Amino acid sequence: MKLRPSTPLARVPLLAALAGIALFASACGESLDEAGSASGATQAQDASLAGMLPASVKEKGTITVAAAIYAPAVMAASATAEPTGWDIQLTREAAALLGLKVEFKIIPFNGVIPGLQAGRYDAATGEIYVTPERTKTVTFVVNHVSRDEFLVRADSQYTGFASESDVCGLVIGASLGSAEADFANKIAAKCKATGGKATTVKTFNDQATVNLALDQGRIDVDLASGSQAAYAAAQSNGKFKVATIEFGDEIKTGLAIANNADTAQLAAAFEAATNKLIEDGRLKQILDQDNGGLGVITKSEIVPAPAG
Repeated sequence: MKLRPSTPLARVPLLAALAGIALFASACGESLDEAGSASGATQAQDASLAGMLPASVKEKGTITVAAAIYAPAVMAASATAEPTGWDIQLTREAAALLGLKVEFKIIPFNGVIPGLQAGRYDAATGEIYVTPERTKTVTFVVNHVSRDEFLVRADSQYTGFASESDVCGLVIGASLGSAEADFANKIAAKCKATGGKATTVKTFNDQATVNLALDQGRIDVDLASGSQAAYAAAQSNGKFKVATIEFGDEIKTGLAIANNADTAQLAAAFEAATNKLIEDGRLKQILDQDNGGLGVITKSEIVPAPAG
């Protein structure tokens, strides 16, 4: 599925859909009203799927999942509030099929992967990109696909970027520790290598602060996932718009699982549960309602793939 509409007109339904979601949230991406999200649905335990869990996880009955605020995938009024958002809901319902409860921990994004490596969390969610670097230390169960886009101020001359050279000379903002920050640095490096204007990358502790920096004119462009950029534009009261990126790849995202003795079984169980949500149409329903229909997949997978 192509996430990024090929023409500006094709983007209008997405912005309209996300604008409807935005009515229930603040500019910082706080909790959706229950009436405005798909979070009301509850999955019953599937005994065959639950039987796939490792014994230690089944006995505990709860998994601890880290997440950073990243609307509309993850939204919460505070670090202690119960989060909402499409990826929170996908995680919650996949876990319910496995007979598990989920304890969410809202943390800064740059602490997510280190937290998994240190064993502080069982898993993490929140439109986390599957990258070669990350798959060296954690295992992913794919539940969505994404693309990056630029968010710009409404009065910006930019409406799209055909190549990296179009970005040269600009100040790019991104969230600290994110795949977008890595992408921005690669753009800056290519500008330098090809003799383009110097390109600056500034990172911030969270996406809300990146968006604030854009609003205040401290950066020229704000690099984020397509759904986050569209969501922020839709709720900005006309301050922001999306400038499409015509280069770069479609990227898999999913539940990141800490690597330990239980990983293979736990990942297989979540893969099977995610595939059930796909087959039942529930995954599409959640993404249609809470993500403007972006990112639907037809089959989950484990990355890196299990040996053998």
